[in-house]
Amino acid sequence: MKNILCSFLILTLLIGCDKKEPAASPEVQAYINEVVTLLKAKSVNRKNIDWDKFKASVLKHAEKAVSIQDAYPSVEYAVTQLHDHHSYFAAANNNEDSEKAPPTLTDETVPADIGYIRIPYCMGDEDQLEAYRNKVLEQLKERDKANLKGWIVDLRGNFGGNMSPMLTGIAPVLGNGIVGYFIDPDNNAEPWICKDGKVLYGTTTIEDIHEFYSLKKANPYVAVLTDSLTASSGEAVAVAFKGRPKTRSFGTKTFGVSSSNEVYILSDGARINLTVSTFADRNKQKYGSSIIPDQKCAPEKTLEEAVKWLQKNN
Repeated sequence: MKNILCSFLILTLLIGCDKKEPAASPEVQAYINEVVTLLKAKSVNRKNIDWDKFKASVLKHAEKAVSIQDAYPSVEYAVTQLHDHHSYFAAANNNEDSEKAPPTLTDETVPADIGYIRIPYCMGDEDQLEAYRNKVLEQLKERDKANLKGWIVDLRGNFGGNMSPMLTGIAPVLGNGIVGYFIDPDNNAEPWICKDGKVLYGTTTIEDIHEFYSLKKANPYVAVLTDSLTASSGEAVAVAFKGRPKTRSFGTKTFGVSSSNEVYILSDGARINLTVSTFADRNKQKYGSSIIPDQKCAPEKTLEEAVKWLQKNN
């Protein structure tokens, strides 16, 4: 009887050992490996992640996936596990350009001795980017006067897009020199430089408007307005004004994704907008999360407080 019982237990154990955990298809495993390899190489948080555990977790998530499309939720899961709060995944059949962007907020009315410029979000193709630059610069020229007590740079509602046209447009107010940095996980700092109508990242010229406009009153006082919808590239402009002399920010804290993304196309045409660096101001103060204004204000009081400050200092 004991021999029969032992044989039964051994047989049960052997059957249990032969039972395999469900696994993703070879195609999906290869796709997950492609994704994890990219994230490990480029993510801003790459040094803070145990990549063996990370990959095992993503494969576990994708264990029932047969096709690459089946694995999309697992890629989204992987991106959220980076915990940078800015990266995102777009499926191969997703067309972001077809989505309508929210409307741009209208300009505020300010006293005649105050200059005002709103820097809205910036998206689109090269023609649209060119139109954006030209519009901002034309508004600056039209509103510039020799007797201005200062400028209001309104970043409220600017949820991001392409930051270089924003810097080009506001450059006459911002001034020449290093205005910020991209800081990578190895603490390498690539400067953002404004120089007479050019915007450079490191030694690479990103923007060149050729004909630089100089304000009638150089080096003005500047009040920067932010709110909870100021995000991403909008936050980059807020960072560019940090540490600038004769500058003060007003409003509420920004959205909290003050970091830089790059687009990577996967083998099936899907893409990952991946956070690869953190914004830092001209003094190399790193951000990466919400930017706190110098003077916190209720939304309905932000413009009023900014005007008071400009008029008081002139």
